Amino acid sequence: MTFRASHLYRNGPEVEGAFGVNSIPLTVVAHIISFLDDDVASLARLCRTSRVLWYMTLPHLWKNVTLKSYSAIRYREDVPEGFGSASPFAMGLNALVTRNVSSLVRSLSLEGEFSSADVSEHARVGRVSESTMILNIAVRAVLDQCTHLENFRWDLNIRTQPNVYAGLAKLERLESLWIRFPSNRSPQPSYELPPLPNLRSLTFTHYDPLCYPDDVSTLLLHGTKLENLVMHFSPRMREQGEPSVILTHFFRKIIAAKRRLRLKSMGVYNLLNSVDPTECLHAVDTTGIEHVTSVNTFGPDEDAPVVGDRSGPVNATHFIDRTWHMIVKAEEHAPSPKSLRIDQLHRRHAQDLGNFGGLEKLYLINARYKHHRPNGAPMNNPDESSSNSADSSPYYKAATDDVRSSRNTPVRAISAAAAASISLRDLYLDNICNVCGPTLRHLILPARWPLPTAITARLIRTCPNLTQLAAALDCVEDSKFEALRLLIPFLRELWALRVLAPLGQEACGEEGRKNVEAYENFVSLPDDLHEEKISSCLIERGGGPSSQSTDFAKLKYVGVGWKVWEIGPVLEEHIGRTGQTDDGYIEDGTESQNKADTVYRRRLKRIEEKDVQHVEIWRMDSLDIV
Repeated sequence: MTFRASHLYRNGPEVEGAFGVNSIPLTVVAHIISFLDDDVASLARLCRTSRVLWYMTLPHLWKNVTLKSYSAIRYREDVPEGFGSASPFAMGLNALVTRNVSSLVRSLSLEGEFSSADVSEHARVGRVSESTMILNIAVRAVLDQCTHLENFRWDLNIRTQPNVYAGLAKLERLESLWIRFPSNRSPQPSYELPPLPNLRSLTFTHYDPLCYPDDVSTLLLHGTKLENLVMHFSPRMREQGEPSVILTHFFRKIIAAKRRLRLKSMGVYNLLNSVDPTECLHAVDTTGIEHVTSVNTFGPDEDAPVVGDRSGPVNATHFIDRTWHMIVKAEEHAPSPKSLRIDQLHRRHAQDLGNFGGLEKLYLINARYKHHRPNGAPMNNPDESSSNSADSSPYYKAATDDVRSSRNTPVRAISAAAAASISLRDLYLDNICNVCGPTLRHLILPARWPLPTAITARLIRTCPNLTQLAAALDCVEDSKFEALRLLIPFLRELWALRVLAPLGQEACGEEGRKNVEAYENFVSLPDDLHEEKISSCLIERGGGPSSQSTDFAKLKYVGVGWKVWEIGPVLEEHIGRTGQTDDGYIEDGTESQNKADTVYRRRLKRIEEKDVQHVEIWRMDSLDIV
């Protein structure tokens, strides 16, 4: 079969008429459509273009289905959503049941708040809520139709019933499961998740022992292919100092069967556990875990001053949190992770970095969970100010709360916290530079750590393979910005740089206050001045038009605080200059008027933080499950 004779590369007359061209092979069209999986609007328009495109685009349109429920009716231009029929959530379920597109669905996600006000009323008489049961029946019908489903996410605020679990057990291709447990304390029957032998990823959220959660021990026992396990607990236990979670309850059947989970990724959120976890370590092979996430699990930072309203909840969990550092013997369960994401800074963690040779990604995230009062207001943020674009990010809010608390802290406590913070910073950086540096590719450092030019130079020289860096670099002043410009070119592979706001450094003495003041003056400048400053830093005189001739060859994104710029290709500019002699006299003639310097600049475009959520140094610096 020749190249031109193959039907894959030569279209028939009916296809040529549909496209209006006769030179685009169907394989090329299919390849183009594959890049539109995230653009639902474009996929829908392509389906309405022609019959050929309808057949080619429909599988991509229904590949990932996300249905979101709202507790109240939403309006668009004074017209309720679903006017004349039902809500979009209900109509989406109806389409999956009644239309012949269910076999195309590979990922199904149910999110939002489902209005079920009759839960407490039915619980008093020992019945399951009618609305909850009807929804589960509809979802079960959907699962029976989606025979090729691979990912299922239940992120609704109501309980999953056994009929849905039975439908999941029939899906042979199911590899990823996300279950949200109820947060309602009304008595309800709890169930046991059935075995899912082909499951590779399990995530359960909002686990609260007082809300009658379902049992996952049987699922874990038969999870021989399980690679990713994420356990998210309700933050209520930490807020109230209630160690009601028992880890052995999840792994009891694995321990009894003397088996071990061969996990590659494990995440723990909001855990407060008082039971000896050494038994659980025998249920998981920690030596094979490559990605570790721990958020709001080990208590407050070691160098954080305990003052004001935060002393109550912090002291309530102090002794329980410290038991984790005493009972686990690192030599017996020595992990070798490639990615580490934690939000608590402790001397034990810093020492463990000295044993993590080969670490590639280290995220010391800046976001912190804030305890809330019963009325819902943050405990350390009494005077809530109006929000704007500057403080829209969770990181900015967390850092601002630390600044406010440091301003109300006594001077003696500030000096002690500053010394502890500097000592902890040096311990972390020593292990990062001496052990993890050669293999490290992603790095997020706490914003409250001041990084002078000397420390930055050491960090950059010992971590030459960094591709993403986020830190409170001391570079907002002109002299220090030039010093940083001389250091950054050593990072040949760097393509994302984020200069964190030094909020929280006020507790580090006079130097920290100067850094905060310099940053505030710098970030308050207009965007055009920022772009000119960044462009002048990226300038390369006498180079070629290729981006490889610049010092920042692969740089794509630069962030300063909440401001983000996308770095584009190299642009060539000719800057005219007046010809002068060595004595300073202006030369005559047209030849001197044509003298010009060729300047190569990088194109800059201001973008929002939501546009860089695919970049790890932005996405990982949060309390979200990622």
